[in-house]
Amino acid sequence: MNDNDWPLQLFNEAADSSDLRREWEEWHRSFELILEMKGIEGQHEKLVLLLARGGRGLQRIFYNLRPVPEEVYLDPVPVPLLPKEIPEYDNAVVRLSKFFIGKRNVRIELELFRTIKQAESEPFSQFLLRLRTQATRCEFQEREEIEILQQVTMGALDERVRDKGLEGTLDLDEISNYAMNREMLLKQKEKAKASKEEPAVIAAVKQDWVAKAPFRGKTRARSLNYSSRSMGNECDRCGSYRHFSDGVNCPARKARCNNCGKIGHFGRKCRTSANKRCGNWDTWRQPKVGANAVTSDHNWNEELPRRPIPEDIQQVK
Repeated sequence: MNDNDWPLQLFNEAADSSDLRREWEEWHRSFELILEMKGIEGQHEKLVLLLARGGRGLQRIFYNLRPVPEEVYLDPVPVPLLPKEIPEYDNAVVRLSKFFIGKRNVRIELELFRTIKQAESEPFSQFLLRLRTQATRCEFQEREEIEILQQVTMGALDERVRDKGLEGTLDLDEISNYAMNREMLLKQKEKAKASKEEPAVIAAVKQDWVAKAPFRGKTRARSLNYSSRSMGNECDRCGSYRHFSDGVNCPARKARCNNCGKIGHFGRKCRTSANKRCGNWDTWRQPKVGANAVTSDHNWNEELPRRPIPEDIQQVK
């Protein structure tokens, strides 16, 4: 038989003693549903499948148990009447249930029920299911709904749900609907808050990237939708965005302007008016020397060597 036709795990006989009864009840309920789905009715066949699907652990327990008084054994019938089927499966279930369930201690079950509280990340529906499952073991009978409502009032995670329970105006179904609606509302608020905070985080990251981006001249300024120019971070001496005008590493601090001839800024940042520029050009011209002869430490006040003339050559002779 294919295991895919039996979506049921082996019985866990190694469960904790406090959970062993629950393990048997849930596993047996699943097995009964599969028997009904497969249409299996024979007592012997159901017993074989029970032990086979339960695994070696369940087999070891069953074959070491003694019969209990609740089991049914049929008397033999006279020939030629057809003998009735022996309820082997039913007797096995009674024997195993007697072993796993035993005599129920209502006081202990009630104590367990009183300690149930909603966990931090547990949905209210799961919390309510745990209460109902444990309430069936406490034999509340007609008081079951009232006891569950009382425990919801004491153990719910949301303070407003607990307050509604203390008011005493809502029954269990109404307060359950209120708690689930509150849960959905809080989740929607968290999503809306996260969606509002996300653009601010993206803007902060983008601004930090602009501040730390490497300098590539005009290409960088054109690639940015908003640049440091709008924030007033441009150097007044050289036009760079990597430092301010008072930066000690500015290359224009010792450079001479090509427009006005003054030291301290580049020509592209020159603020001298056109008239003053013409006056300065009468007294100064940029020396035509090789590019390798000019350095950042060059003293522009020093007189440049002039070209020798024939009179100088004759004097040397």
